[in-house]
Amino acid sequence: MERTEGWLKGDGNTPLYYQAWEPQEGKRGSIFIFHGYGEHGGRYKNVVEKLVPAGFDVYVHDHRGHGKSQGLRTHVDSFTQYIEDGYSFYQEIVAPQAEEKPVFLLGHSMGSIIALNYLQKYGEMLRGAVLSGIGAYSPSSKSILASVARILSIIAPRGRVKFPLAAKFISTDPAVVKAYDEDPLVEKDLTFRLGHHLTLFLQKGLARASKITLPVLLQVGTEDQSFSQPQLLLDGLGSEDKTLISYPGLRHEVYNEVVQEREKVLNHLLSWLEERM
Repeated sequence: MERTEGWLKGDGNTPLYYQAWEPQEGKRGSIFIFHGYGEHGGRYKNVVEKLVPAGFDVYVHDHRGHGKSQGLRTHVDSFTQYIEDGYSFYQEIVAPQAEEKPVFLLGHSMGSIIALNYLQKYGEMLRGAVLSGIGAYSPSSKSILASVARILSIIAPRGRVKFPLAAKFISTDPAVVKAYDEDPLVEKDLTFRLGHHLTLFLQKGLARASKITLPVLLQVGTEDQSFSQPQLLLDGLGSEDKTLISYPGLRHEVYNEVVQEREKVLNHLLSWLEERM
């Protein structure tokens, strides 16, 4: 496979870093990734190594304030900036290389919330979408926490709070957890504005999910502490072709689980994509 990297300008001309991997021959389609809160595109090696040899280009950009991209760390003035950054990434980097072959979107965790709202605005350009580490609710959706977050988002939008879950929430694989803990590009806190908008745009995305009519796959671990009730999200989608796969015992990052488990997840991902080519 061939790897490239580069920069593009996001909303408000914020410089965003991206990476791309291409098969040396036999390209069949493309997939671009919206990564999760606090992490970066370099953590999707397992997805890349599964999909590129199967003939897919894979693209991922670091969200503003994440990874190597610029911007105040783990902050947005509005969650819509992530959505418009994603559209710029698609228009400038992904679409020109797609060669009129099918293009899919994969969103994980916060990236799934971005994708949920992105698909309602720009989904007609895609063949399908995959959402992982997602559900209808998150712990911060509870009324008291949501109210506090909303108030702090207004009076101190750039004030910061530590992410509430210990690193082991991501995977049952100790090596993955250790690498996450020691990764200098992984952020461990976020601003009040981002915290509030994560809940707000999850709720907005769920309320308008019937607007999404393209094929959708949900992949979630049953032991994910970040989100709950993925069936409610699935039921709300307007898609006729929609699938939920729940993995017993797996945690938040189903693509970064122990080898034998993540291979099941990745094989399901690849099979689903191939069936919709």
